[in-house]
Amino acid sequence: MVNKITLIYVYDPLCGWCFGFHPVVQKIKKRFNGQMNLEVKPGGLAIGEGAGPISEHFSDLHSALNQVEKRTGAEFGKNFRLLAEEGSYHFNSEPPCRAQVAVNMISPDHALDFAGKLHHAIFAEGKNLNQADTYPELIEEFDIDPDRFMELFKSDKTAKILQEEIRWSRESGATGFPALLIRIGDQTSLMTRGYRPFDTIESHLHHLINNLEKISKA
Repeated sequence: MVNKITLIYVYDPLCGWCFGFHPVVQKIKKRFNGQMNLEVKPGGLAIGEGAGPISEHFSDLHSALNQVEKRTGAEFGKNFRLLAEEGSYHFNSEPPCRAQVAVNMISPDHALDFAGKLHHAIFAEGKNLNQADTYPELIEEFDIDPDRFMELFKSDKTAKILQEEIRWSRESGATGFPALLIRIGDQTSLMTRGYRPFDTIESHLHHLINNLEKISKA
């Protein structure tokens, strides 16, 4: 018997291409519901020495945002554009990535939806994801105990898990975002890196799952 595949979505809350890719992953999850497992892992785009003023990350802001919007259909909100153009916002992936790890531990079924909440908070509403008091509102609809969430968000354990997951993801091939990894049994491999349309990913997974089913029946 062949194990059910696990699709591992590696993204970063501050990745504009991931913002555009999120609806694709949502459709994939719905399309293959019951046929595969889905895990969500934070990637650490701007972390440690890579963090800094947003002006350093968007040297050609309008071009970058317009390219994502044109290719993916995503829309960056006015508040984010103002935040980015002002330039001083500290672009740091660690706080939202820690928040993602905390939700993964408390309520993994809500991992993907929470990733969408993080994207919307920064890219649509221009909220400050560096501040702990931003997060209670983002978890409200998931019936997550805010005290438990905040305990994990601030804990050294979560910081350690985040570093381990970033290292594992990169070693597995997720060196850019968004990335999709495939795990079958104890083997993990890179499926795609960078934005891909739904049809491309759907076709790949459809053939993979069909082939695995044929093998299991042989």
